[in-house]
Amino acid sequence: MELKLMRPKDKTLAKYMEGYYFLNKDRSSKDIEYLTFPNNYSILSVSQNIELKFGENEIKAIGINNGRFSSDLICHYKKPIKVSIQGHFNEITFYFKPLGLNAFLIKPLKEYTKDFSQVFLPYDDYKESMISILNEKNNEKQIDMIEEFWMSKYVGFNHSFFTDLVDDVMKDLDKSLESHATQYKTSRQTINKLFDIHLGKSPSDFRKIQRFRETLIQSVDKKTLTELSYDHLFYDQSHLIKDFKSLTGLTPKNFFAKVYSEGKVKWLFL
Repeated sequence: MELKLMRPKDKTLAKYMEGYYFLNKDRSSKDIEYLTFPNNYSILSVSQNIELKFGENEIKAIGINNGRFSSDLICHYKKPIKVSIQGHFNEITFYFKPLGLNAFLIKPLKEYTKDFSQVFLPYDDYKESMISILNEKNNEKQIDMIEEFWMSKYVGFNHSFFTDLVDDVMKDLDKSLESHATQYKTSRQTINKLFDIHLGKSPSDFRKIQRFRETLIQSVDKKTLTELSYDHLFYDQSHLIKDFKSLTGLTPKNFFAKVYSEGKVKWLFL
């Protein structure tokens, strides 16, 4: 299996997209199985000649020469998703920052994510363009095609305060929703509605996932649970353990034992 992670070269695109990766697996390679854990990015994957089977918190991708194009957008899952990949596989996955994908859509994000297995086809030329990109053999040309395509769809995301509010939430995860509402002269109900429409999750879920993600990054230094709880504004260790069980199905101790080995990631938790 070959996996290449790229950062956007275009400065405008980089403001909204964290990066994208190419995943190529030939038939002779071993089948892949991994868990992906909740995050606040919008994750968009495109592939061709594949059959997808959706189960409860599970996706099975089987390479098959059926000509079928797959485009899947996931941005509101709360439990780990087990991903299994069998046979030949050619996929490109885009990681949009919180609110990032909204800058390339005409309708609100929620309109594209009503169903977990809903096919994402936002533009008339989307399928044709993505198939061309998938079939391009020259990686440098693929990158140029990707960036040219997304920038051709750029419309921006304009709201009087929501972008700033989301930035503030990420900077201060302990600040109450009431305080945010007062600061931006709005109501809790309006903030909840904006999170639902443009991020596909509630403010509380957003903050919970953000704490979890930041804890993953800091855990590389092998801090104690007490230090991690304090650094990321969990109320106490029991709060940290409760959130980890909710988002990973494991206690922090068991999770880190499985994820890290001698400082290296053993599981893919994009």
